[in-house]
Amino acid sequence: LRRLERAGYTVLHDRALPASRANVDHLVIGPAGVFVVDSKKWDRRTRISGVRGRIWIGKRPAGPVVAPVLFEARTVGTALTRATGRRVDVVPVVAVHGAQMPRWGALAVDGVTLLRARRVPSWILRHGRQLDVDTVGLLAAAAVSALPPAAG
Repeated sequence: LRRLERAGYTVLHDRALPASRANVDHLVIGPAGVFVVDSKKWDRRTRISGVRGRIWIGKRPAGPVVAPVLFEARTVGTALTRATGRRVDVVPVVAVHGAQMPRWGALAVDGVTLLRARRVPSWILRHGRQLDVDTVGLLAAAAVSALPPAAG
């Protein structure tokens, strides 16, 4: 995610969620919008695949694996909306480390995109400009305040 920081994005790591034991691995705020990036490291023998319209991570359906990322994105959106007084939509993403993915390298499950970790920055940048500079600054400041570091 350093590439995004060099491009002027705010990237906050390991942030606590209000009224929850959950944390956000990475929160990215910039012109392309607001993204919760959950890092998942699986054994390189694990295969992420689509079979008969369902996504599988190894032998497990992907839905239960991505459900916490949806919760994190909704919680961040609510916290930033309260802090700024503006509706904030947050895009949930899983950065996949280790596991085998289809050649095209991106899958969507219940509104969550799974990508090879190295592709996340360019995928975010391809979203184009969604937010102006003032809004990015407002959201970044609100995130720092509303979502403190998770580690004590």
